[in-house]
Order: sequence, then C-alpha cells, then structure tokens
Amino acid sequence: MQEIKTQIEIEAPPAKVWEIIENVDQWHQWSPIINGSSGKPSLGEQVNITMTGKEKGSDGPKYSPTIIALEKEAVLHWRAKMMAGFIFTNDKIFELSATEKGTHLIHIETFKGLMAPLMSKSVAKNVPAMLDSMNLALKALAEQ
Repeated sequence: MQEIKTQIEIEAPPAKVWEIIENVDQWHQWSPIINGSSGKPSLGEQVNITMTGKEKGSDGPKYSPTIIALEKEAVLHWRAKMMAGFIFTNDKIFELSATEKGTHLIHIETFKGLMAPLMSKSVAKNVPAMLDSMNLALKALAEQ
C-alpha cells in the first residue's frame, strides 16, 4: 500500500470546512484538480468525480467512489475500485479536528492492489502537489 498524506491549518471552524467538503456537487467550482463532481455523501452511496486532464480545460479520469466512512464534521472516507479491488483501489480520506484557530485538516490518499506498484513513482511525484492544491483552495474558500 502507498499512502500520501497532506495537512493544512484552516482558520475556520470545522462546521464551515465540513459544509464545503460534504457539498461534493460544488467541488468542481473551487478545486483545481476536479472538473466535474456530483453526489451527496452518504454511507454506502456513490459520488461521481471527473478529474482535470493534463491539458488545460480537458477532462481526466472519471470514477464513482463509494462512501465507506462518514462522521459529520470529522471524517469523509471513500473508496474507488478498478475492476476488482485486488487490481487497484484508491481511497480518499478527509479528517478534521478543531484547533484554537479553526480546523486541522488531514487529507490522505491510499493506493492498493496489483497495479499500485506500477503507478508508485507517478503517484509519489504528482499526488502530493494535487492534494496540496486542493487543500489550499479549500482553505481559501473556508476562510472567506
């Protein structure tokens, strides 16, 4: 398993940060790495995500992850599978905790399965910057 973990401090309460995170329908309006998004996070339900492509304005990969953990103002965790889970699985996890100044956000992506080792160099090179860009956009929106 490969794990990429990023963190950021947001000067807004967890309730405000959570409101933005749970509104998946709006992610494409503020996240620089998502071109399309829809769905309401609910345990066991799917959301739909279209990543940005390599060329400006183009669509990248599309997937429909399933929400596997959900705790209001604390955790959103989804899992996307390619074919069968043993081939490739990608999890996204948002963990929020209250701080004196607002919210500490931990943003994690994990990659597992037979294909994961083939993608490990690309994941290590590209995913941290992608998560950081999403974190910064979330911070900017929450702190407005």
